[in-house]
Amino acid sequence: MSNNSNEMLGVSLFGKVRRKVLSTFVLNPDRSFYLLELIRLLNCGRGAVQREVSRLSKAGFLIRTRVGNQVHYVANQQNLIYLELRSIFSKTTGLVDLLNADLECCSDPLGMAFIYGDYACGAANDTSPVCLAVIGDTTMDAIKSCTSDFTKETVRHLHITVITPSDLKRRVIAGDRKVREILSGSRIFLAGGEKELTILTTTGDDLFSGIY
Repeated sequence: MSNNSNEMLGVSLFGKVRRKVLSTFVLNPDRSFYLLELIRLLNCGRGAVQREVSRLSKAGFLIRTRVGNQVHYVANQQNLIYLELRSIFSKTTGLVDLLNADLECCSDPLGMAFIYGDYACGAANDTSPVCLAVIGDTTMDAIKSCTSDFTKETVRHLHITVITPSDLKRRVIAGDRKVREILSGSRIFLAGGEKELTILTTTGDDLFSGIY
C-alpha cells in the first residue's frame, strides 16, 4: 500500500476486507465473480469475504445469480449509492486499481508503466494530476484511447508520458530534465517493476552499456 493520503482516506473509511470487496465490484461493474474466485483474487480469508459478500447482497448492492453449480455476484448499478461509492473509490483507494484496469485494455503491449510525481509520493492535493509514465514500444494514441474515461471518473487530469526504451537510453545519457523528473522520487508500478527499471537505467559507468 502506498503512503499516499488519498489511499489512506479510503483505508480509513472502510475495513480491509470490505474495502477490497467493494473496490473489486465498483471498479469492475460489468463483471461477475463467484465466491472462490473472489477469495483467491483478494487474498483474504474465506469467512471474511463470504460475510462481506452476504451483507452487500442483502443490502441490494450486489446482485446474486446462479450459473450452473456456481453462485455469481455482480454490482447492482441501480443501487442508490452505487455512483457515490464508485466516485469514492475512484478518487481514493481505487484510483490506482482503476488506472490499472484501463491499461489492461490497451491494444498495445505496455512494457513498463508507473505513476510518479505528487500522487506517488503522497503529496497530491485535490487538483494534482496523476502522472503516468509508459516505457515501451506502444504509442501515445493507444494509451490515451484506453484511459479516455479516467479523468471523467476520477475528476483528476491524467498526464501521460510515453517513451521507447531506446529513447529513454538516449535521454538519460543526455541528462534530459524531463526524464530526470520521471526517474526521481517514488513510483507506483502498474506494469514492470524497479528491477526492470534499474536494468534500463543503471549499468556501470555507461548507464546503458550491455543493453542491446
